[in-house]
Amino acid sequence: MIDESYLHLISGLAFFAGSVVLTYFSIKSKGMIRQLAIIFLVFTVVHSLYHVTSYFDQELLSEGLLEPLSVIILIFFGFSYLIIKSKQEVKSLE
Repeated sequence: MIDESYLHLISGLAFFAGSVVLTYFSIKSKGMIRQLAIIFLVFTVVHSLYHVTSYFDQELLSEGLLEPLSVIILIFFGFSYLIIKSKQEVKSLE
């Protein structure tokens, strides 16, 4: 069976790989979708760092700072998406 610390390393590498794709997407996109891509990119990088620091047993850094920060960024992403979506719906009604 795989140790939990290795799962943190694998998850960290997976999130980092996803951030590479998001970096390319945020460079190529324009407008509001670019802002959302950048916010989600920051989330994936921070969450990747959380998993890597958990692998190296840095609990204060990982669980004390990076985990709450990644949750805050993800909530901010959700609010940003709702605001952008509501602005698009208002424009479509006009």
